[in-house]
Amino acid sequence: MIKWGRLASITFVLGLFSILNVTNTYAKTTAVSVENNVDVWGKASQTEEVVTTLDKNDQVEVIGVEGDYYIIALNDGVAGYVVKDLLKIASVDGVSTGDHVNIRQKPNTSCAVLGQVNKGDALILTGKSGDWYQIEYNNGEAWIHGDYVKTMEGAFLTEKKVQASSNKSGEEIVEYAKRFIGTPYRYAGTDLTRGVDCSGFTQAVMKNFGIYLSRPSSAQARDGVTISKQDLQAGDLVFFDTSGSNNGGISHVGIYIGNNKFIHSESSRGVMISSLSEGYYTRTYVKAVRVL
Repeated sequence: MIKWGRLASITFVLGLFSILNVTNTYAKTTAVSVENNVDVWGKASQTEEVVTTLDKNDQVEVIGVEGDYYIIALNDGVAGYVVKDLLKIASVDGVSTGDHVNIRQKPNTSCAVLGQVNKGDALILTGKSGDWYQIEYNNGEAWIHGDYVKTMEGAFLTEKKVQASSNKSGEEIVEYAKRFIGTPYRYAGTDLTRGVDCSGFTQAVMKNFGIYLSRPSSAQARDGVTISKQDLQAGDLVFFDTSGSNNGGISHVGIYIGNNKFIHSESSRGVMISSLSEGYYTRTYVKAVRVL
């Protein structure tokens, strides 16, 4: 518990450190005290009077930083200063910057997808691992790629060591997609048995696994994390410019199945397997995206 007994003897400090006069450069950030009797100072200097003290695990809101001190919010619009080493950042507010962004079990694209968030959804960040943020999700922990997070305070989050994990979700998607080889091509079709176009096929297949893609192939190309061709894994999406000269536009999409092959709904033959090594697809290949 925060002790307020000392405040009575130093009421002259209150007007000097109003939170309204502190530039809150950061998103809302919470921190906890790492030990008992942590001093909260009136200024970023240990030569000033101690305003109050914190007990171990007391939670406070960080509203700024000055040198080696965090500026924290106290009662009645007062700000105090605590040596950084004596506080541990617990969580930082953030927001999702994209639609249909996958929330994952671990900080990688090979693990299970737990759900999705959309642009503007609030996030509570609790840690980092490389380019990934750990977040609170459904009363547990999950991960989201940093490309889809906006926050002002990410640098203060604790870097976490996470044991690598993988599952067979990519292979499961491929096996499911192969069940529909021979389904006829149908413009604007999304029915895996009666007829699909290229993006209708990928959208319907992925939906079966709780992965929601945009409708046109050009939009699906923005639904995941762009990866290099040499890093392709089963379940990744591959995109092509089949409109004529390859100018980098997106007009066709398929699902990579491994061994340099992909499954797609081709306009004259329906759902089939083709090779990225074929001259036509080598010339028209644009990019790959991972949505798992």
